[in-house]
Amino acid sequence: MNRSDDPVPRALDLELEAAFRVLEALEDARFEIRGAALAPGLQDELATVIRLLHSRLGLDEGGLR
Repeated sequence: MNRSDDPVPRALDLELEAAFRVLEALEDARFEIRGAALAPGLQDELATVIRLLHSRLGLDEGGLR
């Protein structure tokens, strides 16, 4: 996939509260998918996006592995 095919915009502006809600939803989704032992590739993709958001929000990665 090249960058022009990527559905995720390189820049996304959200209010801080909305960014935290998105982050929480992604973490919850990853937790449920991981708990059900489903879609290891999707788990990795979610982990990558979560790390990126944590970094951009100035947060540590917590227990994300």
